[in-house]
Amino acid sequence: MATKFTEFMRELRRDAKTEGPEAVAELRYFRERFRLARRFSEARRKRGWTQKRLAEKTGVDQSEISNIESGQANPTYKTLQTVASALGGKIELVL
Repeated sequence: MATKFTEFMRELRRDAKTEGPEAVAELRYFRERFRLARRFSEARRKRGWTQKRLAEKTGVDQSEISNIESGQANPTYKTLQTVASALGGKIELVL
């Protein structure tokens, strides 16, 4: 059993590779989803804003902002762009 997060992630990657390409793709999806969630949360806190304040600035419900920051939401591109813009950022596709 993993005792540190990095060990836990290493075990997940190993298990995903054992399970096959679909499991590897799913793990990649979740990693990117939670990375985006963390970046939104960090940007908001860096500005000293609460989720409520960000909601007021964007018109996005505070509950949805909470879900985005926890990686539980499936927001539209428009919502992501609205929140990112309020935080001084942007959403773009990089290939």
